[in-house]
Amino acid sequence: MMMPRSTHSDDRAGEATGCGSPNPYLFIVGCPRSGTTLLERMVNAHPQLAIIHETHWITRYYKKKIGVTPEGFVTPRLISKLCDYHRFPHLNVSRAELEGIIASDEPVSYADFVSRIFDLYGERQGKRLVGDKTTGGYVRNLSTLNALWPNARFVHLIRDGRDVCLSMLHWPKAHRAAGRFVTWAEDPVSTTALWWKWHVELGMEQGRRLGTDSYHEMRYESLVQNPADECAALCAYLGVPFDDAMLKFHEGHTRTESGLSANQAWIPPTPGLRDWRTQMAQRDVELFEASAGECLSALGYERVFDVISPPIAARAEQCRSRWETEKGRPPSASSQDRLQTAQPTETTARPSTRAANNTVTKTHHENPYLFIVGCPRSGTTLLKRMVNAHPQIALTRETHWITRFYKSRIGLTTGGLVTPELIPKLFEYHRFPHLKISRDTLEAILASDQPISYADFVSRIFDLYGQGRGKRLVGDKTPGYVRNIPLLHELWPKVRFVHLIRDARDVCLSMSQWRMAHRAAGRFSVWKEDPVSTAALWWKWHVQLGIEGGRPLGPDLYHEIRYESLVQNPTNECAALCAFLGLPYDDAMVKFHEGRTKPESGLSANRAWLPATPGIRDWRSHMPAEDVERIEAAVGDLLDELGYARAFPRPKRRMLRHASRIRDLFTRDARADRTCLPQRW
Repeated sequence: MMMPRSTHSDDRAGEATGCGSPNPYLFIVGCPRSGTTLLERMVNAHPQLAIIHETHWITRYYKKKIGVTPEGFVTPRLISKLCDYHRFPHLNVSRAELEGIIASDEPVSYADFVSRIFDLYGERQGKRLVGDKTTGGYVRNLSTLNALWPNARFVHLIRDGRDVCLSMLHWPKAHRAAGRFVTWAEDPVSTTALWWKWHVELGMEQGRRLGTDSYHEMRYESLVQNPADECAALCAYLGVPFDDAMLKFHEGHTRTESGLSANQAWIPPTPGLRDWRTQMAQRDVELFEASAGECLSALGYERVFDVISPPIAARAEQCRSRWETEKGRPPSASSQDRLQTAQPTETTARPSTRAANNTVTKTHHENPYLFIVGCPRSGTTLLKRMVNAHPQIALTRETHWITRFYKSRIGLTTGGLVTPELIPKLFEYHRFPHLKISRDTLEAILASDQPISYADFVSRIFDLYGQGRGKRLVGDKTPGYVRNIPLLHELWPKVRFVHLIRDARDVCLSMSQWRMAHRAAGRFSVWKEDPVSTAALWWKWHVQLGIEGGRPLGPDLYHEIRYESLVQNPTNECAALCAFLGLPYDDAMVKFHEGRTKPESGLSANRAWLPATPGIRDWRSHMPAEDVERIEAAVGDLLDELGYARAFPRPKRRMLRHASRIRDLFTRDARADRTCLPQRW
C-alpha cells in the first residue's frame, strides 16, 4: 500500500520534506463566544502572521474521508466539495490552483494539500506563516490536527463560562451551537454550561498531552486587561518578535454606529463587555455553577454558590442526564456527586455580597397562586371551570406565552429583567387581550426607576386580572405548562401545581375528533401514518414530564387528580383540592354549570357547559379493539404505573414492533425540534 508523503520535519519553523511548507503554523481554538475573534484579529495584525477565519472543513472532511482515500490521499472529488462549501471562497483560492496542487502523477496527502492551500492564502497576504481560527470544532479535535501537522502550534483561549453564557444568550446563531441540543429549549443556561465545559475540558485534555511546545493556554480576562503582556508572551511561544501592530489591529476599522456588537464594531480589547456579576440573574448564575462549577473552580474562577440549593441541583442534574444521553454517553454518577447539595437553610445558596448587590429585590405577590396542567384533552377545561367558580380564585384563559417569552428572552434582558419591548410583544400575541388589561396599565408597571423582574411583572398582571374579577387569588390553566413545571417553580417557588391525568385511551379518542389535533400531536411526522400510536406517545410525553417535574416538589406544591375520579365524585375531589390549596370548600365548584348549560344538539361537552359527567368518552365502547391494542403496545408501561387496567396485557409482537418503530420516529422528531423528553422515555 502506498503511504502519503510526509510533510513534516523536526524544524520548529515547519520546513517540510514534502512541499516544504511551515503551514498550518498555528490554530487558534476555544469554546465559541470566548473572544477568539478578538485574538484572531490581534494575531492577524502581526506582520509575519496571517490567520484564516474559521474553515471548519479541515477535520470534518478528513475524518469523513470526503474526497480522501482510506490511505489519506486527495482525490478530485475533494476539490469539487471545497468549491461548493460556502466558507471556502473566503480564501480566494481558485479551482485551477487546487487542481494544480494534485496535477502531478505522485499522490498528494491531505496534509500536504491543505498546507499548500494555506501557503496560497499567505502569498496573497504577503506573509509566510499562516494559521487558522476555528473555535468549537477544532478545540474538540486537537489530536487529529496534531496527527496531520505535528509541528503546528495550538493556542487555546479560555473565558469564564458565565460570560460565555451571557454572550450565547444574545447570539443570533446560538441555535447552531449549544442551541442544537434538545435541552436548550427548556434550559439554555444549564445547556450552555455543559457545552462550555465540554469544549474547555476536551481542549485542555488533548492540548496538555501535546506539551508546552505545541500547546499554549490564554485567558480572555488577561488578554483584555493586559493585551501587551499577553501578546508578548504569545509571540515568544510562536517564535516571532512582538509587534505592537497587534495592539492597534482596530485602527482604521472601528465603527461607531449604535447597535453593533463588539466584533462588528472592531473595538480594541475592552474589559467588562460581558459581566455576569452585573448582567446575569442569580438564578442563572446558580444554574450555571450547578452544571459546571467544578470546571470553573479547576480553572481558578471564583464561584458565588459554594452550596447549590436542591431545586437548582435537581434541575441541573436532569439537564446533564439528558445532555449526556443525547451525546451518546451514559450519565456519570460522579457528576451528581460533585454537586454539593444541601437542605435549605438560612445560609444555603447565599450569593456573595458583590453579586447580591446586583439583583432585583422581589416584591411579595401571592400570584400566580396555582397552575392547572395536564395533557391536552384530559379535561382541564372542566377542572378550570370548577376552580374558577370558587369565590376566592380566578383562573385566566390559557396564556401559553409565560414560559415561551421567558425562555426566548422576548422583551427581557439576559438577566431576566423586563424591557419596554415586552409590552408590544404581549399585545401582538393573540391570547393576551383575553386578560383585558390595557397597555397604559402595563406601562405604568414599568414606570418606576426600579428594574422589575419577569416574575414580578407577570405576578402583577395576575394581580390586575384578579382585581378585575373581585378575587385576590389568581391562577392559570394552560395544559402545555405540564412540560415546564421546573421552570415555573423557579420563577415562583411557592406556586401550586394541579396535574389532571386521564386514561390515555380516552385522551386518544378525544384527540381523534378534535379539530385542533393538527397543532398538537398532529405536528409530529408519524401522525399521518399512525395517529393513534402518535397520540398515545404524545399523552405519555406530557404525563411523564408532569410527573417527573411535579412529584419532586412534594405534596405541598404538587397535587395529582384523576379525571375519572373527578367526574365520578366531583364533591370529594373538589374538597381534596381545596384542602391542597388551603381554602375552604365551596359547593359553587360543583354548580359551575348552572345557568350556562346549552341544550342544543351537536355541541361538545365544553361548549354545552355540561356538569361533571362520566362516560362522555369511553374507549371500551367507542374505540376499535385494534386501536386499543396499538395504544397499549405504545404506552402500556405508563398505564400500568398509573393503575389503568389493560385490555391487552400482552400485545401481539407485530404491534410491539410497530409501536417501537413509531416511538423511534416520534423521538427523532422531538429531538429535531429541540423538544425536551422525559428521563424515563
